[in-house]
Amino acid sequence: MNSKKLFWELTLKLETFTHTVPVPFAVYYAIITQKMETEKWMIFVALCLFFATGIGILGTFWRYFMIRRLFRKIEKIKVPDDSSNIQYTFQDQDYAKKVKLYIFKYPLIEAGFIVFRWFAGVIPIVTLYTYLVEYTPSVVRSGIFTIAMIPPISFVTYYFITENSLRPLFDLPQIRNIEIKPNEIPKFDYFKRIVLAFFSLAALPVSVLSYLLYSIVKGETMVEEPLIPIVIVSCIFIVPLIVCSYIVAMTVKQGISETSKSLAELAKGNFSVVVTPTSGDDFGQQAFYLNNIIQKLKGMYEEIKILNEGLEEKVTARTEELNSTLQEVRKLKYQQDGDYFLTYLLLNPLTIKEIKSDLIHVDFLLKQKKNFEFKEKEYEIGGDLNVSHSIYLQNKKYLLFVNADAMGKSMQGAGGALVFGAVFQSIVQRTKNNSSFQTISPDLWIRNSFQEMHRIFEAFDGTMLISLVMGLIEEETGLLYFINAEHPWPVLYRDGKASFIKSEVSYQKLGTLGAETFSQVKTFQLLNGDVVIAGSDGKDDILTAGGPDGKDWEVNLDEDFILRIIEEGKADLNQMIEIILSKGEIIDDLSLIRIGYSHEAQKKNPISSEAKLGFKKAKKLYSKGNFSESIEVLLGLIESEPNANERLQKDLSKLYYQIGNFKKAMEHMEIYLISHPEDDDFLYFASKLFKKTNQLPRAIELAEKIRIRSPKKTNYLVHLFHLYLKTGERSQALEILKNLELLQYPKEDLTILAGYLK
Repeated sequence: MNSKKLFWELTLKLETFTHTVPVPFAVYYAIITQKMETEKWMIFVALCLFFATGIGILGTFWRYFMIRRLFRKIEKIKVPDDSSNIQYTFQDQDYAKKVKLYIFKYPLIEAGFIVFRWFAGVIPIVTLYTYLVEYTPSVVRSGIFTIAMIPPISFVTYYFITENSLRPLFDLPQIRNIEIKPNEIPKFDYFKRIVLAFFSLAALPVSVLSYLLYSIVKGETMVEEPLIPIVIVSCIFIVPLIVCSYIVAMTVKQGISETSKSLAELAKGNFSVVVTPTSGDDFGQQAFYLNNIIQKLKGMYEEIKILNEGLEEKVTARTEELNSTLQEVRKLKYQQDGDYFLTYLLLNPLTIKEIKSDLIHVDFLLKQKKNFEFKEKEYEIGGDLNVSHSIYLQNKKYLLFVNADAMGKSMQGAGGALVFGAVFQSIVQRTKNNSSFQTISPDLWIRNSFQEMHRIFEAFDGTMLISLVMGLIEEETGLLYFINAEHPWPVLYRDGKASFIKSEVSYQKLGTLGAETFSQVKTFQLLNGDVVIAGSDGKDDILTAGGPDGKDWEVNLDEDFILRIIEEGKADLNQMIEIILSKGEIIDDLSLIRIGYSHEAQKKNPISSEAKLGFKKAKKLYSKGNFSESIEVLLGLIESEPNANERLQKDLSKLYYQIGNFKKAMEHMEIYLISHPEDDDFLYFASKLFKKTNQLPRAIELAEKIRIRSPKKTNYLVHLFHLYLKTGERSQALEILKNLELLQYPKEDLTILAGYLK
């Protein structure tokens, strides 16, 4: 197709339609609806014929130049040649793409220009007639009615005719292979097309008949019998109806035909077919989708074809490859299980229970999450660890226990537990074998051990963290000393009820970079028949059934869950694990330590009424300042009331302190502290007593002990400050001063204390 052929085809179709239907139609009804003199009538007819001819010539010449310009653009596009090595630049491709999109837009340009032509013809006719002759309302109305009825049908007809005539251009070699995207072409779907076509067809007769009836009523029509124009309107209307319906139907038929043709080729297995979009309607959009489908089917077909060629050989080769991979995986699995077994052999001896006691009974339960098989035997490894020992500190026997949980699963957790177990065992053996480490108090032993282990794990830069509960139980008194490092709180089972033993401070895991400095050891007095259970978070990490139908699984978030388990199982580890398993699935390592304390000697007989009266008498004497007489009463009670001995020793020590008999005060103080080492207030008193007798090392030892237990009590810290100041340890005194400042100690008092350092 060339430019001349396209020009004559479009001109013949478009101008024939315009000058066969709309132009005569408009001129005829403009004339018969005017009642005017012959001279004026001839001027009006002349204007109509002149401008009708003018807009026809204008449209023809305009179309000629537009089509000629379009083909010049097409000729500038390079024609692809597979035999040459021509490389198209980005500018070439962009230019060709713009030309193709212009072809899509050209029908809208042609349709818009015919509307402009009608306005350019009607408006000058009405204007010139008014200027040359006179203002005539019927002439103005005829112009308005013409604009209302003719441009819509002309727009629709021009758009569809032009679109159908331009379709062959998309098959030109310069245009066919230019890629465009669906969102780049102007969209004019069939919903809009059909609505616009019906509107334009309806606007023509409605406007004409309305205009005719209005002219008849106004007496402006030049016909005696209105039936004649009505019949003429009906006959002429058939032409645009047939033309518009025909071109709409042909557009739909052509779109369906192109799609069906492509599908037929595709059904034959021809995956090289390319569907070219030639319009902005629904079929043009479908062309893009069909091309995508064809490309995907073509790729799948080629892939299946390649796979089917030598399929048997490929299957055999693939099977051999899989068998080889499987053998390699088995070797790696065996090596991995060997590594697991070696870790198990190293870790297993670190779960130690070296207890020799008639008063304290210890049981372990350890269930690691990671199970493996090695040499037809099953083993398990994980990050949990239980350890217990009997050690001596200050000539007193203690139970040492640790329940620890290393961060990570399987090998990572086991590696952390292995390092922790080795470090902790070395500390324990050093304490057992070196008497110098047995001279410190249990508070200091726990603090020093924790700090030492923390420094070791800090060297791993936060990659190996350990949570734990570590404690000491004095065998004779049942006094429990413990710390918690981001671990579940130990539980006390007493008289059938379970409750947490909590501390004001829970430290971060061992090895946590920038962790808070160790400062407090919690104490708790156990009674005869008490049971303490310490365990890792595996006892709480249970996957339980939830939801209305019991099919929604969720992780237990109830902190008191373990308390109910302990009460239901009566603190028996075997029963507890059965109950836990009946509640849900354990999803983490699980370790438990059960410590039972029984000391019949702790059972005290009630104090007699005579002793109570003696206490009241001594208190009354004390309040009056008769300290010596009060002492005599208490000494008499010691001999007659052995059940009140502990309390009497405490009161006697304080009374002797009041009268200045520090030697006697210390004798009774030592007796009382043997059975009540947890009494922080009395430890404070004992430290002041040692200070009075100038036994400063002993005074500092007790003051540090209560500092570890109660690091936030400022009166204890001030006392320790003066002790360090008196011994000349200024750096330690300065540290105490900084602690008081952090605790918001009154500034005036801080200033006074700071003055002692100058």
